[in-house]
Amino acid sequence: MKKPQIDAEKKKKWDNFWYYYKYHVLAGAFILFCIIIFVKDMRGKVSYDYTVAFLGEYGIAQEDSTKLQKWFEEHAEDLNGDGEVHVQIADYSMPSDDSETVDPQMVMASQTKLTVDMQEGTSMIYFVSQGNYDKFKDMGVFPEDWETYKKAEDCSGYQEAGSPVSIKGTGITMRIVGEIEDQKTRESWEKYYDASEKLMNAFTGE
Repeated sequence: MKKPQIDAEKKKKWDNFWYYYKYHVLAGAFILFCIIIFVKDMRGKVSYDYTVAFLGEYGIAQEDSTKLQKWFEEHAEDLNGDGEVHVQIADYSMPSDDSETVDPQMVMASQTKLTVDMQEGTSMIYFVSQGNYDKFKDMGVFPEDWETYKKAEDCSGYQEAGSPVSIKGTGITMRIVGEIEDQKTRESWEKYYDASEKLMNAFTGE
């Protein structure tokens, strides 16, 4: 006869607790859920050693992007020391000004991503179409003389990567890095630039 009374007291305590603290419990459960999702995403997030930029007039095909990524990862070095080599192919394609299929929002999005890349030094190697070279040559980010750009299809890495047709006709080049006042940032950029230049030379066969 005492057991039902004890259960009733426990139930009453639980009901009181839930009445006063249910929102705290729900909020805590939601925060815990968010933390679990965040940790899961961070664990699954790839830490790229290099980013190679593609600045063509048409988007790079996924198959070609995969071919390039595979080639660069096979020839690159582990820069961040995690025991793996990951290379990202960043597509900043923008159509020519006389294109009839220009989407202003897509162009603005590509320009914004490209600007952030240039400011943060995300990419040192660029595949650039001549049309986009003409657009951005005055920014001082790319070498001025188009004749110094080696055509992608003339590079040994092009054939080794399975001749990714999307980059045919583009010129491969290292970006120009200006003066950087912050010493830590400058040293980081210099290390990344040197490794990227070595990787580009492997692609061009020089």
